[in-house]
Amino acid sequence: MSTLLKPIELAINVALAQDPETKAKLDQFEQRCIAIHIKDFNQIITMLVIEQQIRLSTDSEQSADLTITANALTLIKLGNNPDNLFSAEIDIHGDVQFAKQLRDLLDGFDFDWEAQLAKLTGDTLAYPIAHGIRQFAAWAQNTHQSMQQNIAEYLREEIRILPDKSQIKDYMNDIDKLRADFDRIEARINRLQGSI
Repeated sequence: MSTLLKPIELAINVALAQDPETKAKLDQFEQRCIAIHIKDFNQIITMLVIEQQIRLSTDSEQSADLTITANALTLIKLGNNPDNLFSAEIDIHGDVQFAKQLRDLLDGFDFDWEAQLAKLTGDTLAYPIAHGIRQFAAWAQNTHQSMQQNIAEYLREEIRILPDKSQIKDYMNDIDKLRADFDRIEARINRLQGSI
């Protein structure tokens, strides 16, 4: 994993160099550390800000100001929607104010990946590559949602571990009826006690 981090770190810092406004905002994060726990890979990556540069490592000894825990796909989607940082899919521990500042930083980060790709590959190749990446991201998201739905259907229909909607509705109706019966019995007991 650590060998993969170097090109990712380089790409992030190159991206920041293209957005001087966001890079300047990194001063507020100087020497601050974020631990990113990728649940589905059981991997922790630490992100440290040093002199407007991002440093990535797998050093779990580093003390983190903020720990973000989520699945890989959820973390990837953060780039497009920074508000998801405070969604139910992500656990945050540590300095909440720091987390808000991080969300604002991500929200203001404006990086044209296609333009940067064009510098490396030329305009002719940049569009189809970027289009392919977008299609892959959409496919991954749809596959993830479809898999969740298929697993839920399997648990409901095939091995009958999960109840279906009608069973849940019946159960809730039974609870409501039981509550009403209990209220009537309680009222009757109170009347009987009052007449003694």
